[in-house]
Amino acid sequence: MKFLNTFIPLMIILFSCEYRLEVDAPDFDVKLQAGPVYKTGDTVRFAFTGYAGNITFYSGLPGADYEFRNRTEIKDGVPQIELVTQYGGGGTQLGSLRLMVTADLASMDSAGVVNATWTDITEKADIASNTTITPSGVLDLSGYIDPGKPLYFGFKFIGETSDTHIPGNWIIHDFVANTVMDDGNALPVVTMPSASWSTFSILNDASQWILRNNNTQAYIIGGGFNAPQSEDWMITKALNFTKVPPDTGLPIQNIGSNALEGYEFVYNTPGTYTVTFMGSNYTVDDHKEVIRQFTITVE
Repeated sequence: MKFLNTFIPLMIILFSCEYRLEVDAPDFDVKLQAGPVYKTGDTVRFAFTGYAGNITFYSGLPGADYEFRNRTEIKDGVPQIELVTQYGGGGTQLGSLRLMVTADLASMDSAGVVNATWTDITEKADIASNTTITPSGVLDLSGYIDPGKPLYFGFKFIGETSDTHIPGNWIIHDFVANTVMDDGNALPVVTMPSASWSTFSILNDASQWILRNNNTQAYIIGGGFNAPQSEDWMITKALNFTKVPPDTGLPIQNIGSNALEGYEFVYNTPGTYTVTFMGSNYTVDDHKEVIRQFTITVE
């Protein structure tokens, strides 16, 4: 019995090695039916011949470029942020909102906020001076990046005690951070909802930042005449302007679906795009693929 217990598993291993499930390379080709120059809004049509069990489409748009399917970090690019502010409530302390950045936030707590070395970049932005909703314009953060460290952005509210000037209220309508490449494409870093804001009341808990509408908006009420002095922060998570997610393609056919005869796509932004179709066959033991690419121009 001991012999059989050893012999049977050995036979299973030998059998598995002998009958490895291999696949053939896909007999798959693609033809661009017109072009290669199109107008925005045109339908770009591709015709398929042959067969591949799985087909993945890369449009060439940012985030869907086959060339960058394995990219997780970039060396070039300009770190930028944009925000939208509104001042309300009849306040007259217009300098009560400050835009701050730091690369040395040791801990995401009140002590960390107070002890960090912050740089005030408020003067780089257009900040609302009344109830008009005001876009800031683009803020270039290149001079504040410390290589190897993430950057943190903060809204700092300071309300001064006064019998003549009301601290007033602020609303943040939007915030977005991007890395802009040489070709003009913007790689997203965070948006207002995804920035994972942390709020801290350093002085006077009666005034504090409040997030609302699924974190798409934030506001703070500064208080009236002779309100206690306030200091309140709203800070992003660590912003890394060099880390990027790999570009991904769109699976348009798999082994369990009907075979496609072609594919259509509409480009709404002018530019030159490398379109890629990846046809593949695979099993648990083997994988083979073919790549078909086209360069198109959208005017």
